[in-house]
Amino acid sequence: MFIYGRQPVLEAIRSPHPVKQVMLARGSTGKIIGQIEKVCAAKQIPLKFIEKNQLQKFVGPVVHQGVVAEVEFKPFLSETQFEALLQNTERPFLLVLDHVQDPHNVGAILRTAEIAGVDCVILPQKGSAPLNATVAKTSAGALFYNQFYMVENLEVVLQQLADLQIVRFAALPSAGQIIYQADFVQPLALVIGSEDKGVRRNLLKFCDQKVKIPQFGHVNSLNASVSTAIILFEIVRQRHFLR
Repeated sequence: MFIYGRQPVLEAIRSPHPVKQVMLARGSTGKIIGQIEKVCAAKQIPLKFIEKNQLQKFVGPVVHQGVVAEVEFKPFLSETQFEALLQNTERPFLLVLDHVQDPHNVGAILRTAEIAGVDCVILPQKGSAPLNATVAKTSAGALFYNQFYMVENLEVVLQQLADLQIVRFAALPSAGQIIYQADFVQPLALVIGSEDKGVRRNLLKFCDQKVKIPQFGHVNSLNASVSTAIILFEIVRQRHFLR
């Protein structure tokens, strides 16, 4: 796929994903441009300089910051690789996205997930935002460091996690225990629902616990990306900073 933006392209060429070419607008300057040129030279990635308006032929009318790259993006684990990850990780830290459809939300979630150390992001084959250039840009390139497992049926994978004693938490806006009271130290999967419907009822039956973020204002709920960030870093706090 073609991606755009200085930071996303820099992270893409640093990542293990093969990059077929990088295109820079003539006259582009700056620290990140210099880093892109240096990494391209070190990894022998073809680098082309073209007119700025020509870049839109590849990515459309977006703010591309004078940088476009063609990436061979193959992020998904096979079933065997996913099972190996679960078996070889001492305390799995998984994130399940249940039909999150806004690519900006998905990008923001993936940015936080990568920083928080999530081991794998689980997605359904249908109903979620595609992992595209918009997601890459919104994630600031974190997309290229996340691991993904895509499944036809989220219920099946949640049952698989239960069989491995991985606790499944469903994030809800106004039901369940406060996140500061939950035990996030144990192996877990956090399920985040869609922007409008939340976690679907049929998935709730496959979750062990429901958790919520305490709220004291007048607005009923936070958006999916903000909610996810708050919960992920409560998990980080419990796992790494409680003595």
